[in-house]
Amino acid sequence: MAHSYRSLQHFNQWLAHHFLGERLLQAEQSSLAALLHQHFGKHAVLIGVPQQESLLNLTELPYHALLSPLNHQKTRVNFIESDLHELPIFTGSVDLVVLPHTLEFIDNPRQLLTEACRIIKPEGLIVICGFNPTSMWGVRKLFTKENSMPWSGQFIHPGKVKNWLKLADFELETQQAALFSPPVTNARMYDKFHFLETIGSKWCPMLGGAYFLLARAKVIPLTPIKLKWKQQLSSIRIPTAITGHIARSPDVCVRKGE
Repeated sequence: MAHSYRSLQHFNQWLAHHFLGERLLQAEQSSLAALLHQHFGKHAVLIGVPQQESLLNLTELPYHALLSPLNHQKTRVNFIESDLHELPIFTGSVDLVVLPHTLEFIDNPRQLLTEACRIIKPEGLIVICGFNPTSMWGVRKLFTKENSMPWSGQFIHPGKVKNWLKLADFELETQQAALFSPPVTNARMYDKFHFLETIGSKWCPMLGGAYFLLARAKVIPLTPIKLKWKQQLSSIRIPTAITGHIARSPDVCVRKGE
């Protein structure tokens, strides 16, 4: 857990102070606004770092909460300080969960995804933002020191995340991509490649540096159980009308005089 805490802390600082972190938040805000504008409910939870708090404002859900292991006192939404092994939220009590790159900076991404799916209501939504390893951002990760952000994270292929969602009985509804510009270190040069965003999203979305998965919790229909009678009904038929002479049974005792 200590490794995950330090990684999330460094990622939070990278989002706040590096121009690539600012561009990432801008891309996430644009994509999530398009994904969530028609979703309705009451409760939304973002599992991440305090710098991503603004992403909750993109939803129209009235109750927002930020869940993070990083202590944060200046949050403008409800704050839940917790580790990410077991989420302190009731099962099936949340309408929307957002996981913005959280899976890439913890030691147990599969367990966290399972926990996030557990707290979602039937027909609720989960949004996962991740770095695409098959992109220019993934190429740079191969040639960058492991201790620098965000390249120190484990870039998880979207196909793997979709398999995890399927096993958790979630159905993928939408997949989008962003960040087609190469992650160069100069801000002006990076902005010059902005035209690639339009070209990439239209012609090669699988090469975007960041992907966005929107999945919905499936409602498992109740299967009617057919009852199997083990006791066979009697084959004796009872007539509806009785005709003819009714004889006394010899076993019936009759008093004298009758």
